Amino acid sequence: MKPPEPREPADKPGDWALIKRVWPYIQQDRGWLWVVLLMTPLGVLAGVVQPVLLKAGIDDHIAVGDIAGLTGVALAFLGVVLAGWLTGSLGFYALQRMSLRGLARLRAAIFAHVTEQGARFFDRRTTGSLMTRTVNDTEAVYESLVRGAGQLLTDLLTIVGMLVAMFALEWRLTLVAFAFSPIIWVTVGWFRRRLRPLSLAIRQTLSRLNGFFAEQIYGMSLVQLYGAQEKSRAKFDDMSRAYMVAYHRSNWLDAGLYAVMDGMSALAVGAVVWFTAIQFTDPEPSITIGLLVAFVDYLGRIFVPIREFAGRIAALQQSSAALERIFGLMDANDKVTPGSIDPESVHGAVRFDGVSFAYAADRPEVLHDVSFAVRPGEVVALVGATGSGKTTIGKLLTRMYDGYSGSITVDDHELRDLRLETVRDRITVVHQDVYLFDGTVAENIHLWKRDLTPEALRRAVELSRAASFIDEQPAGLEWRLTERGANLSTGQRQLLAIARAMARDASIVILDEATASVDSETEKLIDEAVAELFKQRTVLVIAHRLSTIQKADRIVVLHQGGVVEHGSHEELMALGGRYRLLVETGFEL
Repeated sequence: MKPPEPREPADKPGDWALIKRVWPYIQQDRGWLWVVLLMTPLGVLAGVVQPVLLKAGIDDHIAVGDIAGLTGVALAFLGVVLAGWLTGSLGFYALQRMSLRGLARLRAAIFAHVTEQGARFFDRRTTGSLMTRTVNDTEAVYESLVRGAGQLLTDLLTIVGMLVAMFALEWRLTLVAFAFSPIIWVTVGWFRRRLRPLSLAIRQTLSRLNGFFAEQIYGMSLVQLYGAQEKSRAKFDDMSRAYMVAYHRSNWLDAGLYAVMDGMSALAVGAVVWFTAIQFTDPEPSITIGLLVAFVDYLGRIFVPIREFAGRIAALQQSSAALERIFGLMDANDKVTPGSIDPESVHGAVRFDGVSFAYAADRPEVLHDVSFAVRPGEVVALVGATGSGKTTIGKLLTRMYDGYSGSITVDDHELRDLRLETVRDRITVVHQDVYLFDGTVAENIHLWKRDLTPEALRRAVELSRAASFIDEQPAGLEWRLTERGANLSTGQRQLLAIARAMARDASIVILDEATASVDSETEKLIDEAVAELFKQRTVLVIAHRLSTIQKADRIVVLHQGGVVEHGSHEELMALGGRYRLLVETGFEL
């Protein structure tokens, strides 16, 4: 079980602060932004002009019987409609293009940030939550930029432009039409304050749902083996229901605001008609039929963006919630501090001197004052019961974690001072739990290391004895493996892990010996591959099998995070201490 994910900060950033942080990812396409800023007002202007042309056609031509003059107004109206369509379409295309390219950069930046983090970062976060931020949250930001911010700009310009036109035509009718505007303002504000926390709750529940789904799929064989499908489905249903409830609440608020805005629109039209009817009782009314038609048209047009304002606000709230989570992730920094020293060569001398370490500040130490040394080319076995600190030593040496006390040196260079790239190039690991990607055998061995020649790749395959099964496939090194190497046996996966290590010019190898049993023939191949791996390299073996331990030059015995014994197999057996107890119990302590 992972610890709970880091909580959201108490002082949440405002919408404007979040939007400003998006700008660096969009500014490369600011040319398209200028297209949006130019085309959007032109499209709005075309919509504002149309009711004015209607008024002119009715009052100046139809009312006086000037049908010939009406043709010019009709053609002008058609031209304005066409211009509005063209400018609106171009502006929307530019907005989409700018948003998609900007969000692609943001998504790439999130992935790059995640890949630079140390192991502590992943200890505190589930795979599903990281997937949600990288995929779902960025998609929500895109939708919000296009459907929210982009359309909101259009809506605001439409409202302002039409209000100006309406005041210019008849200020009294305009005041009557918008007598209910204070109610609208208060209503929209009330809904806005409640939509943002709901949007954040939607993103959080989706993150938990994705995390649980990924975890269950990964461990499905175990779930089925222990008959836990019903319990798993029930928990998934509960989490899915929580997501549905959060979405339903948001939709209820959305629908409520739409209903209120529709009611306000009907009241405004009714108020305009009522005021006009009173004016027509005068012998010389100041309001014409054309003006009334223009106002009704304006009200029909202006209340669409006012009514949609709720949706735009909801979209922006979703965007704010998504951005808050995205930049919360981007602000998290569990990177291992990089050094600057890049020695020309690494001979392989390793020294731990008084090293203590805990995985988190609120967790107990797993290493206490650990000291031992490994000479270049020496094979040292680390042995001890489960939880004694063997694997932790390997993680510290490969700089997966920072924050240890004491000193770790490689060729007399403090490990913290070495460049991370140097550490990862010169120290390689053969993992007990081999992770294989969906890709070819060659890709899974070289892991996209560009300077690895085909000859070096082939040599690694042969030395690791992986050629024993790779060459049986028609595609050879181009044989495609399924996710996690599901089309390989346990032993074959272990041989590929050894091939990975041999493909690198690493001076130091950490061999986390597999505990899973394999058939005798495969075990013989693995023993031969391990023997090849031991040649001309400094090797730290996290050992579980006596046969491997006996091949080591020296043995370091760990107990409860500290070194309690060290020496050869014969010396430690004669000592009759902790090591002998481990051997006699089959390393089960």
